Amino acid sequence: SSGINAEWPLRPGAESLKDNKTLMYLNLACNKISEDGARAFSSLLKLNTPLKQLSFASNRIGNNGLAALSEAIATNNCNLTTLWINNNGITEMGLCALAAALRSNITLSNIYLWGNELKNTACNAFEQLMEGGKPRLLQHNTDVVPYVVDGITYLAETGHYLFSH
Repeated sequence: SSGINAEWPLRPGAESLKDNKTLMYLNLACNKISEDGARAFSSLLKLNTPLKQLSFASNRIGNNGLAALSEAIATNNCNLTTLWINNNGITEMGLCALAAALRSNITLSNIYLWGNELKNTACNAFEQLMEGGKPRLLQHNTDVVPYVVDGITYLAETGHYLFSH
């Protein structure tokens, strides 16, 4: 089915979670969710719900969907601790937006992003989050680890997952 047909219930679903006081984990993996669905859920995150873990793994939220989620993460949400965005067709633009959001959000500590387009700018952004005496993102809380070859930073898959999709 097309992304539109697969996503039509997402907007009402996100809307119905506005008054949620108990749901802490939402697994939306493998549901053909595109950027429109991610945008609907970004508006939910802006309400600072009790949601702690959110999985968009193996969907197709892309750069614009992650940018919308990143904006919510950076400005409003202080409860989300874990985000799965692996295998979503995200490139440097979206991944760098998330890395920037992590500089202002202190609670999102587990991020799983392998299976996206991990090019130089995104690799550098996540390396900066993972380096130093007090790194923002700990290596055991993500599924990637930076390494450098000939002065170029890459990210390798580590296999660290809270659960497997």
